[in-house]
Amino acid sequence: MKFVSDRVRKYLAVAKDFCVHRVLHADDPPHRLALGIAVGMFVTFTPLIGIQMMVSVFLAWLLRANKVVGVPIVWISNPLTVIPIFTPCYVLGCKVLGVPVVLEVWQEISREWNALIADPGTRLGDKVRFWWERLIDVGWDSMLDFAGPLWVGCLLVAAVAGVVSYYISLFAIRQYRLARWGQLMPPRTTPKESIEDDSVTKDDTAQGGSAA
Repeated sequence: MKFVSDRVRKYLAVAKDFCVHRVLHADDPPHRLALGIAVGMFVTFTPLIGIQMMVSVFLAWLLRANKVVGVPIVWISNPLTVIPIFTPCYVLGCKVLGVPVVLEVWQEISREWNALIADPGTRLGDKVRFWWERLIDVGWDSMLDFAGPLWVGCLLVAAVAGVVSYYISLFAIRQYRLARWGQLMPPRTTPKESIEDDSVTKDDTAQGGSAA
């Protein structure tokens, strides 16, 4: 029980540090921060296993959003969550396209995936290859029966998650900053070294003036 509690506390501390220092106190306007979060949430729900972080940074650059805040968010889709995340997306895609839902496919993938991550010799490249071979299959039959519904469902969920997270984040960041500082940007602080250098410069100038 103590192990679980320590682990939970560790995750909470990391989450708090990210929210406070990387988001709320970041030297960036609320819009850019909220857009970066939205990009991260969007990419999280896309089946781009292995390149999600790169895609998140690229989209953030393209949209002029904050590139940092979206990267940790894509870790939501990790080896333990990809099956629970992508299964509902696949079912949604099937409903939208009007094709039958074949959950047996997911059961087979789940068994293979669990065996893969349980193997201590499995490398990151093996995990990425596994998903690209099964989820991003470009075969026509697979595209109609599996990959197509998956992509449709993922993009719909990703779009909703991105839009909702943008407005929630924008509101939260604006409210926090206005309540704390009375402005939308964090107040700029002068480093101690700059203050000391400035004091030395003033003293030297005063002494020079006196000598003259």
